[in-house]
Amino acid sequence: MKLYLSILLCLFLACKEQKENIPQGILLKKNFGVILKDIHLEEAKFELQKNKGMQNTKNKLEHSYNLIYIKHQISEEIFKKNLRFYANNPDKLEEIYSTVLEQLTNEQSRLGQ
Repeated sequence: MKLYLSILLCLFLACKEQKENIPQGILLKKNFGVILKDIHLEEAKFELQKNKGMQNTKNKLEHSYNLIYIKHQISEEIFKKNLRFYANNPDKLEEIYSTVLEQLTNEQSRLGQ
């Protein structure tokens, strides 16, 4: 009977969902993905406009970054902290970028391009 209970307990613990250990101050993957998507959209605009005047376009890009930080109620420091965390956890970053890519592809399809 003890052996049966031990095996059952081991199976139960093995099937238990693993809780992700995310440090305090780190955004959830979903939230960070939305921010990354916004950042990449602004960088794409920058690439399209940079031929019009590099310095003016760089200033616009920095301004756009600040607007994104305000929109998502974070600071540049918080963004960089999260970027470092997820860069050091490539599996998590890959999940985020898969979602971001899917969202961007859906938006592109919706716009008919």
